[in-house]
Amino acid sequence: MEKSVGQIEKDISASFGYVKKDMLMLNDAFSDLHDKMQHLSINHAVLLEEVEKLRMELGGKKTAKKKTTTKKKSSTKKKVVKKRKK
Repeated sequence: MEKSVGQIEKDISASFGYVKKDMLMLNDAFSDLHDKMQHLSINHAVLLEEVEKLRMELGGKKTAKKKTTTKKKSSTKKKVVKKRKK
């Protein structure tokens, strides 16, 4: 029941072939998921814009979109040195 070296090499080669095929299928599946997520993200952004437009129409200018800004901290700080009185 011992397999020859040639038969073992063929079996290993076939196994790697199946693994490669499975990896390519997974890659395609992840690529499809990524595309669908991007599409959903774009749809979500469009819907948010439409909701905001409807709010503006219904509520007037009271529900205006608030912009939030973050202040950037300076990476260099000024050091204040007090002079001593003599």
